Amino acid sequence: MRKPPQAPASYPIRAVSRMTGIGIDTLRAWERRHGAVTPVRDERGRMYTDADVARLRLLRHAVEQGHSIGRLAGLTDTDLHRLAEPAGTIAAPVTDPVRPASLDTGALSAALDTYDTAGLDQEIARLAAVLRPLDLLRDVLMPALVQVGDDWRRGPAGIAQEHLMSSTVRHILGSFLRLYAQPDARVRLLFATPSGDRHEIGTLGAAMLAASSGLGVAYLGPDLPAREIVESVQLAGAQVLVLGLTTASAGKARERELRAIVRDLPRDVELWAGGRGAERHAGIIGPRGLVLPGYDAYQQELVRLGGRVR
Repeated sequence: MRKPPQAPASYPIRAVSRMTGIGIDTLRAWERRHGAVTPVRDERGRMYTDADVARLRLLRHAVEQGHSIGRLAGLTDTDLHRLAEPAGTIAAPVTDPVRPASLDTGALSAALDTYDTAGLDQEIARLAAVLRPLDLLRDVLMPALVQVGDDWRRGPAGIAQEHLMSSTVRHILGSFLRLYAQPDARVRLLFATPSGDRHEIGTLGAAMLAASSGLGVAYLGPDLPAREIVESVQLAGAQVLVLGLTTASAGKARERELRAIVRDLPRDVELWAGGRGAERHAGIIGPRGLVLPGYDAYQQELVRLGGRVR
Protein backbone atom coordinates (compact mmCIF):
# COMPACT_ATOMS: atom_id res chain seq x y z
CA MET A 1 0.00 0.00 0.00
CA ARG A 2 1.24 3.50 -0.81
CA LYS A 3 1.49 6.00 1.99
CA PRO A 4 -1.11 8.78 1.83
CA PRO A 5 0.36 11.85 0.11
CA GLN A 6 1.71 14.44 2.48
CA ALA A 7 1.62 17.44 0.12
CA PRO A 8 -1.66 19.29 -0.49
CA ALA A 9 -3.66 18.31 -3.56
CA SER A 10 -2.99 21.06 -6.09
CA TYR A 11 -3.92 19.85 -9.59
CA PRO A 12 -7.35 19.28 -11.19
CA ILE A 13 -7.82 16.33 -13.51
CA ARG A 14 -7.45 18.37 -16.70
CA ALA A 15 -4.08 19.72 -15.61
CA VAL A 16 -2.94 16.23 -14.61
CA SER A 17 -3.99 14.89 -18.00
CA ARG A 18 -1.82 17.51 -19.71
CA MET A 19 1.12 16.97 -17.34
CA THR A 20 1.14 13.19 -17.70
CA GLY A 21 -0.12 12.71 -21.25
CA ILE A 22 -2.87 10.38 -19.99
CA GLY A 23 -6.41 11.00 -21.28
CA ILE A 24 -9.05 12.05 -18.77
CA ASP A 25 -11.20 8.99 -19.46
CA THR A 26 -8.17 6.74 -18.99
CA LEU A 27 -7.31 8.47 -15.71
CA ARG A 28 -10.82 7.89 -14.40
CA ALA A 29 -10.72 4.25 -15.47
CA TRP A 30 -7.34 3.66 -13.81
CA GLU A 31 -8.69 5.13 -10.58
CA ARG A 32 -12.13 3.51 -10.59
CA ARG A 33 -11.20 0.02 -11.79
CA HIS A 34 -7.67 -0.36 -10.49
CA GLY A 35 -7.13 2.17 -7.68
CA ALA A 36 -3.95 3.37 -9.38
CA VAL A 37 -4.09 6.65 -7.45
CA THR A 38 -6.61 8.07 -5.00
CA PRO A 39 -7.20 11.78 -5.58
CA VAL A 40 -9.05 13.83 -3.02
CA ARG A 41 -12.34 15.51 -3.88
CA ASP A 42 -13.48 19.01 -3.09
CA GLU A 43 -15.84 21.55 -4.64
CA ARG A 44 -13.55 21.71 -7.70
CA GLY A 45 -13.71 17.95 -8.30
CA ARG A 46 -10.80 15.50 -8.29
CA MET A 47 -7.58 17.08 -7.02
CA TYR A 48 -4.14 15.46 -7.29
CA THR A 49 -0.82 15.90 -5.46
CA ASP A 50 2.71 16.06 -6.88
CA ALA A 51 3.17 12.46 -5.73
CA ASP A 52 0.04 11.39 -7.66
CA VAL A 53 1.37 13.02 -10.83
CA ALA A 54 4.78 11.38 -10.41
CA ARG A 55 3.15 7.96 -9.92
CA LEU A 56 0.91 8.41 -12.96
CA ARG A 57 3.93 9.22 -15.11
CA LEU A 58 5.61 6.04 -13.93
CA LEU A 59 2.46 4.05 -14.69
CA ARG A 60 2.15 5.51 -18.16
CA HIS A 61 5.80 4.70 -18.92
CA ALA A 62 5.36 1.10 -17.75
CA VAL A 63 2.14 0.66 -19.76
CA GLU A 64 3.94 1.93 -22.86
CA GLN A 65 6.56 -0.77 -22.25
CA GLY A 66 3.84 -3.42 -22.53
CA HIS A 67 2.84 -4.00 -18.88
CA SER A 68 -0.78 -4.33 -17.84
CA ILE A 69 -2.30 -1.54 -15.75
CA GLY A 70 -4.14 -4.19 -13.75
CA ARG A 71 -0.80 -5.62 -12.60
CA LEU A 72 0.94 -2.27 -12.23
CA ALA A 73 -1.68 -0.59 -10.06
CA GLY A 74 -0.80 -2.66 -7.00
CA LEU A 75 2.94 -1.96 -7.22
CA THR A 76 4.70 0.59 -5.04
CA ASP A 77 6.38 3.64 -6.54
CA THR A 78 9.75 2.01 -5.82
CA ASP A 79 8.72 -1.06 -7.84
CA LEU A 80 7.58 1.18 -10.70
CA HIS A 81 10.94 2.98 -10.67
CA ARG A 82 12.66 -0.41 -10.97
CA LEU A 83 10.50 -1.26 -13.97
CA ALA A 84 11.37 2.07 -15.55
CA GLU A 85 15.10 1.43 -15.06
CA PRO A 86 15.97 -2.23 -15.48
CA ALA A 87 19.32 -3.37 -14.14
CA GLY A 88 22.12 -2.62 -16.53
CA THR A 89 20.33 0.23 -18.28
CA ILE A 90 22.79 2.74 -19.69
CA ALA A 91 21.83 6.38 -19.73
CA ALA A 92 21.15 7.71 -23.21
CA PRO A 93 23.73 10.16 -24.52
CA VAL A 94 22.75 13.79 -24.81
CA THR A 95 25.02 14.63 -27.70
CA ASP A 96 22.15 14.68 -30.21
CA PRO A 97 18.94 15.48 -28.36
CA VAL A 98 15.64 15.46 -30.21
CA ARG A 99 14.22 18.96 -30.01
CA PRO A 100 10.91 20.24 -31.34
CA ALA A 101 11.18 22.01 -34.67
CA SER A 102 9.12 24.92 -33.41
CA LEU A 103 7.35 25.95 -30.25
CA ASP A 104 4.13 27.92 -30.15
CA THR A 105 4.47 30.16 -27.10
CA GLY A 106 1.94 32.73 -28.25
CA ALA A 107 -0.60 31.67 -25.61
CA LEU A 108 2.07 32.07 -22.94
CA SER A 109 2.79 35.64 -24.06
CA ALA A 110 -0.91 36.44 -24.29
CA ALA A 111 -1.54 35.20 -20.75
CA LEU A 112 1.35 37.30 -19.47
CA ASP A 113 0.12 40.41 -21.29
CA THR A 114 -3.28 40.13 -19.59
CA TYR A 115 -1.93 39.10 -16.16
CA ASP A 116 -3.79 35.79 -16.50
CA THR A 117 -2.10 33.70 -13.80
CA ALA A 118 -4.35 30.68 -14.40
CA GLY A 119 -3.60 30.90 -18.12
CA LEU A 120 0.14 31.05 -17.45
CA ASP A 121 -0.02 27.95 -15.28
CA GLN A 122 -2.18 26.15 -17.84
CA GLU A 123 0.09 26.97 -20.76
CA ILE A 124 3.27 25.98 -18.93
CA ALA A 125 1.59 22.72 -17.86
CA ARG A 126 0.68 22.07 -21.53
CA LEU A 127 4.26 22.65 -22.67
CA ALA A 128 5.61 20.53 -19.81
CA ALA A 129 3.48 17.62 -21.00
CA VAL A 130 5.12 17.56 -24.43
CA LEU A 131 8.68 18.69 -23.71
CA ARG A 132 11.61 17.15 -21.90
CA PRO A 133 12.56 19.02 -18.71
CA LEU A 134 15.73 20.29 -20.38
CA ASP A 135 13.81 21.62 -23.39
CA LEU A 136 11.14 23.20 -21.20
CA LEU A 137 13.77 25.04 -19.20
CA ARG A 138 16.17 25.97 -22.00
CA ASP A 139 13.70 26.68 -24.82
CA VAL A 140 10.65 28.07 -23.01
CA LEU A 141 11.02 29.23 -19.42
CA MET A 142 14.42 30.90 -19.42
CA PRO A 143 13.90 32.68 -22.79
CA ALA A 144 10.50 33.91 -21.57
CA LEU A 145 12.12 35.36 -18.46
CA VAL A 146 14.85 37.03 -20.48
CA GLN A 147 12.27 38.49 -22.88
CA VAL A 148 10.04 39.94 -20.19
CA GLY A 149 13.09 41.38 -18.43
CA ASP A 150 14.24 43.02 -21.66
CA ASP A 151 10.74 44.37 -22.33
CA TRP A 152 10.63 45.88 -18.87
CA ARG A 153 13.99 47.62 -19.30
CA ARG A 154 13.01 48.93 -22.75
CA GLY A 155 9.60 50.14 -21.67
CA PRO A 156 6.84 47.99 -23.28
CA ALA A 157 6.29 45.90 -20.13
CA GLY A 158 5.98 46.90 -16.52
CA ILE A 159 7.93 45.51 -13.61
CA ALA A 160 4.72 43.80 -12.46
CA GLN A 161 4.82 41.52 -15.51
CA GLU A 162 8.44 40.63 -14.77
CA HIS A 163 7.50 39.78 -11.20
CA LEU A 164 4.48 37.76 -12.32
CA MET A 165 6.54 35.70 -14.76
CA SER A 166 9.32 35.15 -12.23
CA SER A 167 6.83 34.08 -9.57
CA THR A 168 5.07 31.69 -11.96
CA VAL A 169 8.31 30.09 -13.15
CA ARG A 170 9.61 29.79 -9.59
CA HIS A 171 6.40 28.04 -8.58
CA ILE A 172 6.38 25.59 -11.51
CA LEU A 173 10.07 24.70 -11.07
CA GLY A 174 9.52 24.15 -7.35
CA SER A 175 6.57 21.88 -8.14
CA PHE A 176 8.64 19.84 -10.57
CA LEU A 177 11.50 19.66 -8.08
CA ARG A 178 9.14 18.05 -5.55
CA LEU A 179 7.59 15.89 -8.25
CA TYR A 180 10.92 14.38 -9.29
CA ALA A 181 12.39 14.14 -5.78
CA GLN A 182 14.56 11.05 -5.19
CA PRO A 183 15.17 10.88 -1.42
CA ASP A 184 17.04 7.57 -1.64
CA ALA A 185 19.29 8.52 -4.56
CA ARG A 186 22.90 7.37 -4.33
CA VAL A 187 24.34 10.66 -5.66
CA ARG A 188 23.30 13.98 -4.11
CA LEU A 189 23.87 17.52 -5.31
CA LEU A 190 23.45 20.70 -3.25
CA PHE A 191 22.37 23.95 -4.92
CA ALA A 192 22.78 27.52 -3.68
CA THR A 193 23.78 31.03 -4.70
CA PRO A 194 26.37 32.92 -2.61
CA SER A 195 25.85 36.07 -0.58
CA GLY A 196 24.60 39.02 -2.60
CA ASP A 197 23.17 36.87 -5.40
CA ARG A 198 19.38 36.94 -5.03
CA HIS A 199 18.41 35.64 -8.47
CA GLU A 200 17.66 31.98 -8.00
CA ILE A 201 15.57 30.79 -10.95
CA GLY A 202 18.47 29.53 -13.07
CA THR A 203 19.80 27.58 -10.09
CA LEU A 204 16.35 26.26 -9.24
CA GLY A 205 16.06 25.08 -12.84
CA ALA A 206 19.39 23.28 -12.55
CA ALA A 207 18.14 21.55 -9.39
CA MET A 208 14.98 20.47 -11.21
CA LEU A 209 17.03 18.97 -14.04
CA ALA A 210 19.16 17.00 -11.58
CA ALA A 211 16.07 15.65 -9.83
CA SER A 212 14.42 14.76 -13.15
CA SER A 213 17.62 12.84 -14.00
CA GLY A 214 17.12 10.62 -10.96
CA LEU A 215 19.76 12.26 -8.77
CA GLY A 216 19.29 13.45 -5.20
CA VAL A 217 18.87 17.19 -4.66
CA ALA A 218 19.19 19.55 -1.72
CA TYR A 219 18.11 23.05 -2.77
CA LEU A 220 19.03 25.85 -0.36
CA GLY A 221 18.00 28.91 -2.37
CA PRO A 222 19.69 32.28 -2.91
CA ASP A 223 21.97 34.65 -1.02
CA LEU A 224 23.78 32.37 1.45
CA PRO A 225 27.13 32.99 3.22
CA ALA A 226 30.05 30.78 2.22
CA ARG A 227 30.26 29.22 5.68
CA GLU A 228 26.61 28.16 5.60
CA ILE A 229 26.97 26.65 2.13
CA VAL A 230 30.03 24.58 3.03
CA GLU A 231 28.48 23.35 6.28
CA SER A 232 25.28 22.40 4.45
CA VAL A 233 27.23 20.37 1.89
CA GLN A 234 28.67 18.24 4.67
CA LEU A 235 25.38 17.89 6.54
CA ALA A 236 23.51 16.93 3.38
CA GLY A 237 26.12 14.34 2.39
CA ALA A 238 26.36 15.90 -1.08
CA GLN A 239 28.97 14.79 -3.61
CA VAL A 240 28.58 17.95 -5.71
CA LEU A 241 28.06 21.63 -4.87
CA VAL A 242 26.36 23.59 -7.66
CA LEU A 243 26.69 27.38 -7.37
CA GLY A 244 24.50 29.76 -9.33
CA LEU A 245 26.35 32.99 -10.11
CA THR A 246 23.87 35.25 -11.87
CA THR A 247 25.48 38.57 -10.96
CA ALA A 248 28.30 39.38 -13.36
CA SER A 249 29.93 42.00 -11.13
CA ALA A 250 33.20 41.02 -9.47
CA GLY A 251 33.24 42.91 -6.20
CA LYS A 252 35.70 42.18 -3.43
CA ALA A 253 33.00 40.76 -1.15
CA ARG A 254 31.91 38.30 -3.87
CA GLU A 255 35.48 37.21 -4.50
CA ARG A 256 36.09 36.66 -0.77
CA GLU A 257 33.00 34.46 -0.55
CA LEU A 258 34.00 32.37 -3.55
CA ARG A 259 37.57 31.97 -2.31
CA ALA A 260 36.22 30.82 1.05
CA ILE A 261 34.06 28.18 -0.63
CA VAL A 262 36.96 26.97 -2.77
CA ARG A 263 39.24 26.85 0.29
CA ASP A 264 36.85 25.16 2.72
CA LEU A 265 34.88 22.78 0.49
CA PRO A 266 35.95 19.17 1.22
CA ARG A 267 38.32 17.90 -1.44
CA ASP A 268 36.11 14.92 -2.27
CA VAL A 269 33.16 17.21 -3.16
CA GLU A 270 32.97 18.44 -6.75
CA LEU A 271 32.34 22.14 -7.37
CA TRP A 272 30.27 23.26 -10.38
CA ALA A 273 29.34 26.86 -11.21
CA GLY A 274 26.98 28.27 -13.81
CA GLY A 275 25.23 31.51 -14.69
CA ARG A 276 26.31 34.85 -16.12
CA GLY A 277 28.84 35.43 -13.36
CA ALA A 278 30.53 32.03 -13.52
CA GLU A 279 32.82 32.85 -16.43
CA ARG A 280 33.72 36.17 -14.79
CA HIS A 281 35.00 34.28 -11.76
CA ALA A 282 36.59 31.38 -13.65
CA GLY A 283 40.01 32.33 -12.31
CA ILE A 284 38.83 31.55 -8.78
CA ILE A 285 36.63 28.54 -9.56
CA GLY A 286 38.53 26.97 -12.45
CA PRO A 287 41.49 25.49 -10.56
CA ARG A 288 39.08 23.73 -8.17
CA GLY A 289 35.91 23.06 -10.13
CA LEU A 290 33.94 23.29 -13.37
CA VAL A 291 32.58 26.43 -14.99
CA LEU A 292 29.61 25.26 -17.06
CA PRO A 293 28.62 27.43 -20.04
CA GLY A 294 24.99 26.31 -20.22
CA TYR A 295 22.37 23.69 -19.46
CA ASP A 296 23.56 21.31 -22.19
CA ALA A 297 27.05 21.07 -20.68
CA TYR A 298 25.44 20.75 -17.27
CA GLN A 299 23.26 17.85 -18.48
CA GLN A 300 26.38 16.07 -19.73
CA GLU A 301 27.85 16.24 -16.23
CA LEU A 302 24.63 14.87 -14.73
CA VAL A 303 24.87 11.88 -17.08
CA ARG A 304 28.49 11.37 -16.02
CA LEU A 305 27.27 11.06 -12.42
CA GLY A 306 24.73 8.42 -13.42
CA GLY A 307 21.79 10.65 -14.25
CA ARG A 308 19.40 9.65 -17.01
CA VAL A 309 17.95 11.85 -19.73
CA ARG A 310 14.19 12.18 -19.63
